[in-house]
Amino acid sequence: MMSDKVISDDTVVFFGSHAVDHYLRCPCWPTEGQKINAIPEGRVYGGMIPNAASIFAGYGRPPTLMGPLEDNEDADPILTEMAEAGIDTRLLRRSAGFKNSYAYNFLSDANPNEKTLVIVDPGYDFDLNAEERAVFTGARFIYSTIAHLRRIASIKEVLAEARANGAKLFIDVEAESFRSAQEDWWAFSAAHFVSLNDESLAKFRGSASSEAAIAELLAATSGEVITTLGKDGCEVITPEGKVRLAGHKVDAVDPLGAGDTFNSTYLFGRASGWSVERAARFANAAAARSTTRIGPRGGRASVAEIEAFIRDAEGAGAAPALAI
Repeated sequence: MMSDKVISDDTVVFFGSHAVDHYLRCPCWPTEGQKINAIPEGRVYGGMIPNAASIFAGYGRPPTLMGPLEDNEDADPILTEMAEAGIDTRLLRRSAGFKNSYAYNFLSDANPNEKTLVIVDPGYDFDLNAEERAVFTGARFIYSTIAHLRRIASIKEVLAEARANGAKLFIDVEAESFRSAQEDWWAFSAAHFVSLNDESLAKFRGSASSEAAIAELLAATSGEVITTLGKDGCEVITPEGKVRLAGHKVDAVDPLGAGDTFNSTYLFGRASGWSVERAARFANAAAARSTTRIGPRGGRASVAEIEAFIRDAEGAGAAPALAI
């Protein structure tokens, strides 16, 4: 167990709010109007950003977690769990005025590779104070979503200041987390890392082809566009080329958190100076491994554990990365 005081060097900042995740297991996801029985399987602390920060910290590099935290009976357990995970929580702003999100995750016996997630998000407004702004704009890497960034007052100016200081922004793009590529171009064009899945890519590209939409984004950012493909692996496109990785065959029990695991793991690799291919290969394995464990932070592991998973997978004939 770690001390309740974790101090980060503030080079990697995760910004976002917390959630309380409820698990329900059912034989299948019902069609509209159908009634089915479900079995409750517990309640855990989650939230996309805290999940990602926890995975990142598992690799031995303490990040700073910044954002709102509801001051209720869950606050102390959340802070303790974050500190034990190796996360610097000094800049979590605790207040009864904030409300945590709630997520209901339905695990389907008929299709364990997929999840159905119902989220209740009350939202929040966040005006960075002087200390928070200094850490946010002074970071080397910032990890968030457009939905969370939008909550920060004067976010365009804040991001411009951070970029001027050399920060690289990583945005995890879920379909429900942005309005459209046009309306949220302020965020997409400010990001060095943009991670999409099939659903968010379809929304992002609109009537354009995926290739054209990604090319436009790369032209604006000169960064890295990541597409996570679930059990089919991942693809990373940069101005220098493309890396495509096949998925790992695993006995999945809970896909919740696999995307958070991939994204934060990929950022860890790139922040550690790894090549795109090495970071993608490592993140691809970490995400696959995470689906074999229950819980949104089931992907938390050490570097050695992921390397061991990769060795075992390669021994079973896993496909290598394809650089194009």
